[in-house]
Amino acid sequence: MKVVITGHTSGVGYATDKLLAEKGYEVIGLSRSNGFDITNTEKIIKTIDRYEPDIFINNAYAPGSQTSLLKQVFSNWREREKLLINICSVAALIPLDHVDYDMPYASDKREQKMFCDNHNFKYSKGDYTETKCKLVNLCFDYVKTSFKSKHDKRLYPNLEPNQVAGVVSYVIEGYNNKICFREVSFHSTKSPELVKDEV
Repeated sequence: MKVVITGHTSGVGYATDKLLAEKGYEVIGLSRSNGFDITNTEKIIKTIDRYEPDIFINNAYAPGSQTSLLKQVFSNWREREKLLINICSVAALIPLDHVDYDMPYASDKREQKMFCDNHNFKYSKGDYTETKCKLVNLCFDYVKTSFKSKHDKRLYPNLEPNQVAGVVSYVIEGYNNKICFREVSFHSTKSPELVKDEV
């Protein structure tokens, strides 16, 4: 199977690219380092169309652009037997009364989650007769990467990138066995690097 992933040179994208390649998938990475900035969504879409992958992992984040890619690829793939995995965040779950609710990152992730939820609800109520593309939204908490956060990630439990990659691989195995995980939300349970009074 052929997989296209954005942001494949670091963090979650790198770990996922590496794991899937080890499992025998043909993985095509699109990152700024090889000329693919996701803010140029038109170029990314054309490249995805050219490679005709079975799976697209919408991993890299840029304000508005990741959300746009999610919607455009799904629209293009709606009637095709494909798998679209969206790398979301528990930021999508921030409650209305929380101080971080209006952050642009949280708003983007919320929009992605709502899009996936809406499609998956319609799918189960009869849209499965027309929609062939399967859509999975992965919401996870802090990951030990260089991706910038408003908060000091060392104060909270952090997933390792390879743990997230393992979940992505598990989702793909499910798809290969005719199971679609609509959404998976997860976090680490290990101790933070720092305790709050050390900062």
